[in-house]
Amino acid sequence: MILFLGALILITAYMSSLLTVIFITKDKSLGNFTWGGGCILLTLYTFIFGSSYYPRQIIATLLIGIWGIRLSSYLLYRYHKKEDLRFKDWKVEWTLRSIGETIWWVCGFQLFLLLIMSAPIIIINLCSGAGFNMLDCIGTAGYIMGFIIENIADYQLYRFTSNSAHDGQIMKEGLWRYSRHPNYFGESVMWWSLYLIAFSVPYGFLTIGAPITIYLTLRYFSAPLIEKKLANNPDYQEYQARTNMFIPLPPQS
Repeated sequence: MILFLGALILITAYMSSLLTVIFITKDKSLGNFTWGGGCILLTLYTFIFGSSYYPRQIIATLLIGIWGIRLSSYLLYRYHKKEDLRFKDWKVEWTLRSIGETIWWVCGFQLFLLLIMSAPIIIINLCSGAGFNMLDCIGTAGYIMGFIIENIADYQLYRFTSNSAHDGQIMKEGLWRYSRHPNYFGESVMWWSLYLIAFSVPYGFLTIGAPITIYLTLRYFSAPLIEKKLANNPDYQEYQARTNMFIPLPPQS
C-alpha cells in the first residue's frame, strides 16, 4: 500500500510540474513528454523500492531506461528545432476551453498512456521471480532489434532533413523506402517484445494493453497527423501509393 501511495505522489508531482510549465509557455505540445518521462520515473521507483534485483528486472529496467532517455532527448531536440509536424501549431491561450483541453491532454490521454505503458515494467519489477527463460531471451532480442530499427530510421531522416538540398522533398531512402513510418514500427516492436518479457511473470499476460495501445496510437494517431500535413504534396501522394504505411514491405511497382 505504501509503495502505491508513493507512486501516486510521484506521478501527481510530475504531472503538476509539467502542467505548470505548459501554462507558463502556453505550449500544449510539451504534454508529449508526459508518458515518456513518467514511464522512467515509475520504472526507477518500482525497481528501487519493489524489485528483488533479479536478472529479468535489471534487464527490463535498463531497456526502459535507455528507451526513455533516448525518447525524451529526441523529443527535446525536435521541440527546439520545431521539426515535429504533429505539434507545431499547438499553442494555447488563457481561455477556459483551452485550459480544459490542455488538462485533458496531459492528465487524460497522456496519463492514460503513461499508466498503460508502465504496466509491463511495473509487473516485472514487482512480481518477477528468479530465472531467465526463452521468452525473456526472445523479448530482449526483439526489443533491441526494434530499438535499432527506430534509431536507424530517425538517423536517416535526420541526415536527409539536415541537407538543405532536400528542402521540400520527401524522404524515400533507407528504411523509409519500405515503410512510411519505420521509426514507429520499431517502437511498436519494442513494446511487443517487452510484453513477451512480462509474460514470463505472474499476471504479466494482463499487460497486453501496452503493446496494443502503442500500436493503435502510432498507427492511427501519430502517423495520420503527420500524413495530414503532407496530404496535398503530389510527391508524397505518389510515395503513399507505393509504400506501406507501417510494416516494412517491398515497395509496389
